[in-house]
Amino acid sequence: MKTTLSKKLLILLPLIILLYGCGTTDTVTVVEQSPESATAQDGDETTQPQDEFQQLRVGNLEPLTNFDPLFADNLSTMRVIALIYDGLFKLNPEGNAEPALVSDYSVSDDGRQYELKINRDLYFHDSNVFGSGVGRRIQADDIRWAFERTAKADVPPTASQLLMNISGYENYFIEQHSVYDESKRVLDQISGIEVVDAETIRFTLNQPDDTFLQKLASPYLSIYPREAIQNSDNGLKNMPVGTGAYVLNSANEEEIILSRNPSPRFTDQIEKYPVNRIEFVYQSSETEMFQNFARNNIDWLPELSPQIKKQVTDDDYNINAAYENQFTLIQNSAKRHTMIYLNQNSEQNLDYVESQLSELNEDQLTSPGTISFESFEATETDSAETIPSELYIPFTDNPFARMLLTDINNSVFQPETELAFLDIRAVTPESSLYSRWTDSLHNPFFNSRNYSGYWLSAESVIIGIHQNFIEGIVPSSVPWLLPMEGVTVDRPEQDAS
Repeated sequence: MKTTLSKKLLILLPLIILLYGCGTTDTVTVVEQSPESATAQDGDETTQPQDEFQQLRVGNLEPLTNFDPLFADNLSTMRVIALIYDGLFKLNPEGNAEPALVSDYSVSDDGRQYELKINRDLYFHDSNVFGSGVGRRIQADDIRWAFERTAKADVPPTASQLLMNISGYENYFIEQHSVYDESKRVLDQISGIEVVDAETIRFTLNQPDDTFLQKLASPYLSIYPREAIQNSDNGLKNMPVGTGAYVLNSANEEEIILSRNPSPRFTDQIEKYPVNRIEFVYQSSETEMFQNFARNNIDWLPELSPQIKKQVTDDDYNINAAYENQFTLIQNSAKRHTMIYLNQNSEQNLDYVESQLSELNEDQLTSPGTISFESFEATETDSAETIPSELYIPFTDNPFARMLLTDINNSVFQPETELAFLDIRAVTPESSLYSRWTDSLHNPFFNSRNYSGYWLSAESVIIGIHQNFIEGIVPSSVPWLLPMEGVTVDRPEQDAS
């Protein structure tokens, strides 16, 4: 018996050493791949003939710098992470909530209690954050842990706005943000989130909420394993681990590559997602991005920048005659909201700012979309000493906000004053104006809290364009949805790469 055991240990020893050596990595390495090499790497592609390999090149309107769902700070980021992660629910193109990680659910008669059954046939992506490198089965405790993390003081509060109606959540949130000595905290959990068993979780709300399932479908409430935070120095920032149809292959500032989930456990989903590889490209120049699209270097622009939207569409968002038959235009019902605020805590001359803004009218704003703003009463500012040479704005990547601020600068401040972007993105006493964004689905949830009180609002329909050799892309009422199910790429041979 001892001899047999020794032989087994000798056989297992190399495997143990190999697994021990697979430590956690904190960086994302860019891997240059051709379709052939990607096919060899991604397990699901090896079962298909090489000529069926499909890749898609997508242009991102804004940069993506963090794969943690709680840190998503623009729509482009939300579109990418929604392919990597799943939430408890998802929204179909019509905006209706459908089960994603949930296999079944029930709602109490008073509308305050939701009991959800988790689909335990689903697994997290294979990753080095797990000791074996193999993704484990999802369980109800993962949901409770991820939702509790939304209330922590070291993450943005955006996701928490969706959960404040859960019993006990607001108290837990306030304590996490107010009592910095952990030993003095008395709340160790949120009373309205109960793990019944490994596959069942129960939410109790303070008030009935007909939009609760829609909120659970937000990318901000994506589900991930605690190991991804605890076993990696940078958490999910550059090592995302979800349950979605795609996994991160490589990333840098200008390009992000996703590969279809290579796990054998994902085999039954392959037919839903014909595209093997998605390359997301970001370029700060709107014109350069569109030129690359025109040269077939980019296949799909899910959201046009304000400048390009004005160029290729008319006032009703129909394609201009000059571009007919060159590509396919997708007019969504989803909208982006951009708000401009007056910083009431500014150290700069607010009387002067308000007096200038009182002269602004809608005709002076070139940003495409529906504009609404509050008027200011004119204030006398005759003395030259009261007129600042510069007014400051926190930096933003949102091209719609930048266009609005440019219009405001050109119309009412110059030549006496110039709006200038600060190096930082936070609102400080130095700044006079600042911008925020949301979308047509999150806007009603957020407006009652920290997204209200804006001076100017621009509501822009999300318009996308794609090459004619792509099929299956449908209009959507969901701002972050990239409807990859059934999308196919039949690239002409002369353009194949």
